[in-house]
Amino acid sequence: MPRESKVEPLASGLDRPAQVSSGERHLRMTERVVLASGIVLFFFLIMRLGADNILANLRMVGWGILLIIAAEILAFLANTLGWRLAFPHQGVVPSFGQLLLARIAGDGVNYLTPTATLGGEFVRVRMLQGQAATPSLAASVIVAKLTQTVGLVIYISSGLFIVLDDIGLPTAAKIGMLGSLALFAVILLALLFLQRSGLLTPVLGFTDRWSLLRFLAPLRSSAERIDIEISRVQRESLGRVVLSCVAFALGFACGVIESYLILWFFDIPASFQLALAIDVLGVALSNLTFFIPFRVGTQEAGKALVFAMLGLSPTQGLAAGVVCRIRELTWALIGLQVLAHSQLKLRLASRSIESSILCASESQTNRRRDRTPK
Repeated sequence: MPRESKVEPLASGLDRPAQVSSGERHLRMTERVVLASGIVLFFFLIMRLGADNILANLRMVGWGILLIIAAEILAFLANTLGWRLAFPHQGVVPSFGQLLLARIAGDGVNYLTPTATLGGEFVRVRMLQGQAATPSLAASVIVAKLTQTVGLVIYISSGLFIVLDDIGLPTAAKIGMLGSLALFAVILLALLFLQRSGLLTPVLGFTDRWSLLRFLAPLRSSAERIDIEISRVQRESLGRVVLSCVAFALGFACGVIESYLILWFFDIPASFQLALAIDVLGVALSNLTFFIPFRVGTQEAGKALVFAMLGLSPTQGLAAGVVCRIRELTWALIGLQVLAHSQLKLRLASRSIESSILCASESQTNRRRDRTPK
């Protein structure tokens, strides 16, 4: 049974109504333009490849979509383990089940809101408030975000090493891909090292210079406390941080199961190597377009491109992208349902506490009246 811990607020200035700056307006306009471009790309591909052909491939999947959706729980379990390992070895940690629900809810928010996969991190911290100290929760989310990215690089690098000869690309392009991944890995390792000396506080030092980030200024004092927690994780639990990277890499590797099932439903001769090639290339292209809201159009186009690169039908690739979209949307809706249920429980608990305090206050007042001589 977890010990009770004091919940510390992240910032006192968050309750004030936020003023929309010109930078934020430009960012929202850019998001709308990018979203519209993705929608246009999606419908262009449907017209080019043929809606009837795409629907025929989707019918081949049929009720098998339920198996594809259910298989995603394996990735959630691996990713939750990666997050669990991002907490300090000593201290109060929420249960695995609570972390799993917060993980699903956060991923749902990340998928359905144009926040560059960051909005869900705040949701996770909010859902678990009261289960551990807020700086500890925020630090775990930040460490997990970085170890998840390291896990992504580990998975893509390992996958490309295995299937590189099967990809129809020039040698120079293959060398360029591996070189870019190596450079990215060095940057990530440097960020992991910098977390030991504090990463958030120096970053927030730029808030006074950039109007787009000025709304983060009230978080500076909280960032110092979070940096202390992050440094503690890095110093005391370095082995757990490494295992967190491995767990997230396994979470990404679970996508191979989905690719294998799609190939099987499409009556394409399936093999582990082909499924791995489809998933690795698809994940790489998908993460290059993280800034596009919902990855509209780009996810389906990426799958079509990957299938074409591997000598398969781009029409089936587009249909595979639609299958992945259905799976993501289903889990996103489940995540929102989990979040709504959590918010309801918090409101009911808050009302129960208020009622208890009110009853205790009234009882104490009545006792004082009874003791007062008439």
